Parts: sequence; structure tokens; C-alpha cells
Amino acid sequence: MFTTSRSGRLAAALICVPLTVAGIQSTTATASAGTTLDVATTGKDTNAGTSAAPLKTVQAAINKAKPGTTIRIHKGTYNQQLIIRKSGTASAPITVLPAGDGPVTLTSDQPAEDCDARQPSPRRTILMQAGSDHWTFQGLAIHNGVYINGGGAYELYTWHDDLVDDRIWEPRRAVPGSSSYNPTAARGAVAYMEGVLGRGLNPAEGNKFIGNQLTGRGIHVAFGIGGVIKDNTITAVTCGTGPGVWLITFSNFWQISGNDVSHIADSGDTHFMQEGIRLGTASNYNLISRNTVHDLGDDGRGIATDVDASFNTFEYNTVTNVPIGYNDEMSGWGNIWRNNTVSNFKILGFGFRMKDRVLKVPSKDTSTHYSVVSNNIAKDGRRGAAGLSIGAIAGSKFSGNTFGKINLGTYVAGYWAKQGNTWNGTTKPPS
Repeated sequence: MFTTSRSGRLAAALICVPLTVAGIQSTTATASAGTTLDVATTGKDTNAGTSAAPLKTVQAAINKAKPGTTIRIHKGTYNQQLIIRKSGTASAPITVLPAGDGPVTLTSDQPAEDCDARQPSPRRTILMQAGSDHWTFQGLAIHNGVYINGGGAYELYTWHDDLVDDRIWEPRRAVPGSSSYNPTAARGAVAYMEGVLGRGLNPAEGNKFIGNQLTGRGIHVAFGIGGVIKDNTITAVTCGTGPGVWLITFSNFWQISGNDVSHIADSGDTHFMQEGIRLGTASNYNLISRNTVHDLGDDGRGIATDVDASFNTFEYNTVTNVPIGYNDEMSGWGNIWRNNTVSNFKILGFGFRMKDRVLKVPSKDTSTHYSVVSNNIAKDGRRGAAGLSIGAIAGSKFSGNTFGKINLGTYVAGYWAKQGNTWNGTTKPPS
């Protein structure tokens, strides 16, 4: 289940959703001859899945698919939640795309969520369970979104969240690749955590969403590795369902690029439920580049990290008409922010752990460490809004940025140099 931790943060983990009848039908079927399955609104699920005898539902094609299969969907709207519990391979992914004779919409009837919800909705049109790997969805309209779970996501999240609640940071940073920049070591994080937890883990690997249009709900990933979210339009996301894109729970090595994310509906007073792109709970070594996030309400962040999300690179992104542009929240280490722009912001452009503004020295448990912040621009903020706000920070380097107004936590200027921070090549703090 999802819970709210003692510190009031979101506890996101694996939700087990029972398979529907549609989701379990023909589970023993194998793919028809060849590597292509056709689906059409005029077909029948008892057909072979050829262009001359297409299947009727996308789920039937999913059930028949094997590594290397391409599922070609003919024009029309397909209303059914899609349950995926199988995998392609890196060299033979399973691909789902339009057949080329007209637009294709995948949708499902899902209940409205409480706008005060503090957890991402698992009720989505595409539900990938138990570490399903190497699926590509391309060129589709997807209403009510995507939810991806790796096997063991609940246990991983619970282990990490308990340490965060107890303010114990050392075991969190003992995970390979978590304490210093070392992507090679980070490849061993899954095996390491299997030893810590005493159970096998099965991350959802190599899944790709390219050139789709998503509405209603966005893309949520818990314990996924090495995926791609590229060139999608994500908009009109309903309240209480979560951000446009959310990686959480050791979701490492993703490429999130070229997406247009906008109009995430306000969700109570929980900023993390109404952000554009969000990385959390030790999601590391991801590349977030050339995305556009715009038109968010309330206190939503355009692009944000939280709860140990570290060694991620954010570059050439554009955020506009939002309350907060970019935010490195709780205990981000080694994140790189370069060549990003924010304009027309209401509260602040760039923020670094504002909640720690009363700390006399930065905290390894909660504060920003080792960030590299270069050539970013904050402009055209609302009158009085800060281009940069720093609550507590250590070992970080700022250079070539244009922020305008700057707000510093109570003690930041006093410890700036002693904590290894630099500003445009000097140890003098920003004024």
C-alpha cells in the first residue's frame, strides 16, 4: 500500500492490482507465426492476429506477444485496461504502435481520485507489473496514463523510507553509487539491495515511451531501470493522480527528453502531486534534458528531485508560467543543473533545500550536497519572487548563472566557504 510517513512525506511503493478477466485471458497462448500481430476494432480475439484476420483487443495481442513481436494497432479507440506481466529482451523488445491507417487511442474507464490524495494513482490504462521488461509504446494517444512496477518495489521503498523517517542516512548512502559519482558501481545496486533485503528483486528494465500523447494521468515508474520517456506530450492530468512524469524507488539510468508537460491539476496542498517531472527516493543517474514544462498551478514545481535522488543531470530544459521552476529538495547529492531556463515564475526560479534554511550547518541527512549549477537563467519572475533560494548546501559549485534576486538561509553566508561551496570561481557567497 501507499502510506504517509511520520515526517509527512509520500510513501510510494508497489500496489498489487488483481488481474482482470481481460488481463488473464489466453495467458497460455503464444504469438502467431511471424513477429507481427494486428489489432483492429473489427477483429476477433479468436483470430490469428494477421492483417487479414486481426485481433479485436490490444490485451489479446499482449497475451500472445513474445520477444521481438510488433503489435500493430489499426485506427480507432480501444477501451480496456492493459495488464502486462511478461517481457521482451534488449535485443528483441515488444513494440506497440499504430498500423499507419489513422490515429489510435488507448483508454480505460477509471474512477476519479480524491484531489487530496498523497499517492500516485495505480488505476491507469497501461499497468506493467512484476518487473516487465523491454516494451516500447510509440505514437499512441494514451488516456489515463501508465504505471510501471518493478518486482520488490514495496520492500525497497519501505527499507529506504524507514531510514528516512528515523533520520539515518549512512545505510542509504552505502548503496553502491549513492555516496559519490560512480555509475559503474551503481549498476550493482540491485544485487547489493538483494543482500540487504534477503530476497530477489526484479526491476522493470528497458521500457520506452516515445512520441505518445498522454492525458488524464501521466507516467509513474517505481523501481524501473534504463528506460526512455521521449518526445511525449503529457497534459490535462487530473487532480490526485500524480505528476506528469514520476520516477521513484531506485529508478536509475532513465532518459527523459523532449517531452512537453503541462496542466497538472492542483492536488490539495501536496506539491509533489502536481509537479511536471519529479525524481524521488534514490532515483539516480538519470538524464532529464530538453523538456518543456509549463502552465502549472498552486505550488507545483516544474522539475524537481526529492529524498536522495542524486547524480542526475538536468540540462537545456525550459520551464515557464509555474509557481516554482526547478527544485532540488531533500538530500539531493551531486545533481547537475546546467543550461536550464525558467520564466514567468510566481514563487522562485531555482531552489535548493529551502526547508533547511534554519540549520547552522548543512545536514548529510537532508541538505543539498555537491551540486553543479551552471549557465542557468531565471527571468521575468513575479515581483518579489526569487530567482534562486538556498536553504542549506555544501560542496556545490555555481557559475555563469543569471538569477536576479537571491534568498539565502539564515546561516548559509556564514558557512559558505567552510562547507566547500563556490560562486563564480570564488569562495565568496552570493549576495
